[in-house]
Amino acid sequence: MSILTLLGDYYHSHDLVLAFIKEVLNDKELTDISSDSLSEELEKQPELFILSKENRTTPEEEDVKPWLTPQLDQELWDYVSNGGNLLVLHGGLSAYPEDSRMRQLAKGHFLHHPEEHLDVMYEGTAPESEAISFHFLDEHYFVDVDEEETHVFLRSKSSEGKQIAGWRHTIDEGKVLCLTPTHRKEGFEDETFKKLFKQSVEWLCD
Repeated sequence: MSILTLLGDYYHSHDLVLAFIKEVLNDKELTDISSDSLSEELEKQPELFILSKENRTTPEEEDVKPWLTPQLDQELWDYVSNGGNLLVLHGGLSAYPEDSRMRQLAKGHFLHHPEEHLDVMYEGTAPESEAISFHFLDEHYFVDVDEEETHVFLRSKSSEGKQIAGWRHTIDEGKVLCLTPTHRKEGFEDETFKKLFKQSVEWLCD
């Protein structure tokens, strides 16, 4: 299985999420890239593209520069539409233009999260129809999801409220799955989340 990854941003550690992916998918061929080489790598039609990088490369500056160019936006759509599979994690749901193809692919996007990390409970059904629940300190992501256009399989709750936390659907010949947890070491070490992540990859690549 060929896997392409684009990970990490100003707020989220590249190395932490990469180490997690390598641990869970230790027997898979993985190519980790920067956005500069995404176009070239998508042409190779990898079986899976894992995105865990928000669109803003300079979120703390006045000139907020996105990595998703109009050309890359269309190429991502073409990749999935032609049979590619997209796994969007946490920050990968953030800061894309409202009219972008990326928003259409994900059928959901990040809105905000409480300033403090909270004990977040996640409950739902893994892709293999297994009931799951887990909790850890996390950024409790609040998202806007087009529930009529996707299958919601995971929900979250904390002292700040309840939210959708995982959803999946098909786009033409390809598949898309989105997960809102996590970006902290504690979350990446959770055995149930590891199982959910692995089954999510298996669903995408089945």
